[in-house]
Amino acid sequence: MSPESVTASQANIRKAIALIDRQQGGGGTRLLSAMQRAFAMPQDESVSRSLLVVTDGYVSAERDVFSLIRENLNKANVFAFGIGSSVNRYLIEGMARAGRGEPFIVTNSSEAPQRAAVFRRYVESPVLTAIGVSYDGFEAYDVEPTSIPDLLAQRPLLVFGKWRGQPRGTITLRGTSGTGQYLRKFDVASTRPMAQHRPLRYLWARTRVAALSDFNFAVQDDELIREITSLGLTYDLLTRHTAFVAVHEVIRNPGADAQDVKQPLPLPEGVSELAVGQGQTSGPRVSNPSVAGPAKEVPEPGFYLLLLLSAIGLAGVSLGRHLLAHRRANQ
Repeated sequence: MSPESVTASQANIRKAIALIDRQQGGGGTRLLSAMQRAFAMPQDESVSRSLLVVTDGYVSAERDVFSLIRENLNKANVFAFGIGSSVNRYLIEGMARAGRGEPFIVTNSSEAPQRAAVFRRYVESPVLTAIGVSYDGFEAYDVEPTSIPDLLAQRPLLVFGKWRGQPRGTITLRGTSGTGQYLRKFDVASTRPMAQHRPLRYLWARTRVAALSDFNFAVQDDELIREITSLGLTYDLLTRHTAFVAVHEVIRNPGADAQDVKQPLPLPEGVSELAVGQGQTSGPRVSNPSVAGPAKEVPEPGFYLLLLLSAIGLAGVSLGRHLLAHRRANQ
C-alpha cells in the first residue's frame, strides 16, 4: 500500500480495506521476511509505532521470529493475533512474551470484532516511546527485556534484573512523550530490602525461564538446557527440564517392560489432510507444525480475510502511526 506509514484517516482506512479485499491468500507464510521488511521501514522517533501480526501460525521459524522481536522492541511494538481453529499458540504466545504484550486468540469469525475492540483499547494510548533505562552507581545484569518497548496507558513498564555492588546510585528512565523529552531518576538507596519484595526474584527467574524456553522449543540447545535446569533448581521452578517429584512406593511394572504405540490424533477443524500427507499434493500450501510427524503443508484457514478485515475495520490504529497521547508518563 505504501513504502512508509500513513495517517490513519478514513480515506486511508478505506484504501487499505479495498487493497486487502483484492488479495488472494496462498503459498507459504513467510512471516520472518515480512517482519524484517516492516522493521526496516522509515521511522519517526517522535511517534510510537506498532506492528500487528495476524496469522494462523503455520510457520516453522519461531525462534528467529522471537529473536527479531526482542532485538527490535525499541523500534516498534509487536502484537500478535492468532486466528483459526488450530492456532499455533506456541508462536502467538511466544511473540507476545517477546514483545512484552498480551496474546490475542480468535478461533472463529464471530469473536473477531470483540477481540479487535479489546486490542484497540490496549494500544490506543501510547505514553512514552524511544525508552532507555540506565543504571549508575551499581552494576545491573541479566536484565529482561533486553530492549524496552513503548509505555502504553494499558501496559506498564516492567524491567527485571539482578545487581552487584552497594545498594546506592540511581536508575534513570528516558523517553519521548507527547509533550517532548521525559526524564525521571530513581534513588536506589531510598528503597530498602523488605520481606514482601522477596517474590521479585521468582518473577525475574520465571521471566528468564520463559524467554529461554521459547528459544529452546524446536531446537534443543545444550547450553540453554543447562541454564534452564539451573534456574529451575535454584529457584524451585517447574520447567521442561526440572520437575516436582512425588514418589509412590508401589511398583506397577516390576519388569520395566514398555511398548511404544503410535497414537492417531484427529485433525483440527478446518485443517486439510495434507497436514499428514493425504490428499492432493499440489496447490498453495503452508507448513503445519501442530501435528506429529514430518512437517507437511496445508492451505491457510478460509476465514483469514474476514478476520483481518474485522481487525482493521475496528482497529484503525494498525494502519500506521499512533500519535502519542498528550499526557505525562506519571499520570
